[in-house]
Amino acid sequence: MAHVDSVSLVTRCAIASNHTHLEDRPKRSHPRYNPPPVRRILAINALIFAVLASALALAYYGYSYTAEAASRERALMTDTLRELAEEKIIAIESPIVEADEKLFATIDPERLPDLEKIVRMFAAPVASVFVLGPDLKVLPSGYVSSRPADEGLSFLAFFEETVVPTLPLTATPEGQRGHVHAVIGGQPYLFSFVRSRAAGRVYYVVVETDLGHLVASVFPQFFGVRSPRLYQVVDGAGQLVYPPAVVGAAPTMTAAVELPFAETVSGWRLRVTQRDAPTQAARGRRKVIDAVLIGLAMAVITSGLVLLLLAMRRERKANELKSEFISNVSHELKTPLSIISMFGEMLALGRVRGPEQATEYADVIWRESVRLARLIDNVLDFAKIERGVDVYEFAEGDVGEVVARAVELSTHRLANAQMTIALDVAPDLPAVRLDGNALTLAVLNLIDNAIKYAADGKRIEVKVGVAGRAVTIAVTDFGPGIEADEHARIFERFYRAKAVRLRPIRGSGIGLALVEHIARAHGGKVAVTSQPGSGATFTITIPAAPPA
Repeated sequence: MAHVDSVSLVTRCAIASNHTHLEDRPKRSHPRYNPPPVRRILAINALIFAVLASALALAYYGYSYTAEAASRERALMTDTLRELAEEKIIAIESPIVEADEKLFATIDPERLPDLEKIVRMFAAPVASVFVLGPDLKVLPSGYVSSRPADEGLSFLAFFEETVVPTLPLTATPEGQRGHVHAVIGGQPYLFSFVRSRAAGRVYYVVVETDLGHLVASVFPQFFGVRSPRLYQVVDGAGQLVYPPAVVGAAPTMTAAVELPFAETVSGWRLRVTQRDAPTQAARGRRKVIDAVLIGLAMAVITSGLVLLLLAMRRERKANELKSEFISNVSHELKTPLSIISMFGEMLALGRVRGPEQATEYADVIWRESVRLARLIDNVLDFAKIERGVDVYEFAEGDVGEVVARAVELSTHRLANAQMTIALDVAPDLPAVRLDGNALTLAVLNLIDNAIKYAADGKRIEVKVGVAGRAVTIAVTDFGPGIEADEHARIFERFYRAKAVRLRPIRGSGIGLALVEHIARAHGGKVAVTSQPGSGATFTITIPAAPPA
């Protein structure tokens, strides 16, 4: 034990001496991550902002143009329908007004016996004609009606008693046509009238327009079913007058234009809209589709920019981690090289007390060479794993022997760290298909982690056992432990726990990533159980080989 202590002391002195030596040598620069200049970062951010602003402006103007075009189209359609509705109303009312005025001009109170002949001569849609004297009473022979005789007499009495008081006959200027369209006695009527003078006497002519004929014969001539527009005539209450309501059909429609009849049935209004409802629906769908496409384009652009920012951030973080990895690996390699160089120089100069000490120095050189080789293997294997190259050669083997070899290779480092290790291998372990070198590397990495980060615990326990149809390798240290939220992340490449980063301990950050990859390559897994202040246990689980 005295020899080991002396060697450890010489080793520490050698490392310190060699470090002093190395400080006197010209320093070589290691490749490090150089953060991008502030101007370049600002330029990239400005470019991203410009792209986003351009996309927003494009979306806004695209949507505005679409909305404006749709609004202009609706306005144009409304104007067209309004002009068409006005033309239809004029075309319907003009013949009625013209027929009324001709009839007013032809009727003479002195020729009332010829009144029926005169009315028939015009062939106008007239239901009744009344000629009234100054006292607003129907003159003898001053009544003609298309109704049957009894019904005609009843209507004459109804007219004198009920209708005449509602007509502004005396208030209408002489020679000017007036009209009243109203519901009287529960029925709609259209009365046109004029006040005239003959032989110095005032008389009134009242014409009842046949509304049934108007709806049944005149309207269909102007509002054909084959028209590309849909026409409806509604009364003051919004009830459908034309076309006749169909059972089960909607009584009204949503009108694009609605105008009243001014000179005749002024209580009715003409509604006009496009008949091609599918076209209007298609316009609505097109507007929705345009809005959706613009929204999708904005979402794609925004997502792309977000992904670009995330990629830039991830790339910058990866560069930082790689820079730290190179620095840490350089330091890790420098330590065994310093020891090998120092003990090799002592042997070469004969600075030994005897053959036994020379053997000890040679043993130190050999162990540090193995450690150096393992560090290099870590880096090389990690590089192969990053490239997706298969680096494993499997054969049936004994896990206990592999773990024992790893423990044996770690004895020198354990002695330097003044730590002890206890190995417990269960008997009759099942055979496992394994890569001996890779599994040895995995166990060595776990032991090295315990030596680096849990040296205060002074001891390490390694247990090899059986769990069902699998073999487990558990490496337990008694150090500071690991926070629960970092249990998964510590197996990521280049990641180092927060508590470790705060301590002056070098590490490559790839050891546990290699352990996880090796465990998975063997069809198993690696897990950690730890609590802060209670140490940590890393367990590799590998399935046993199927029985022969």
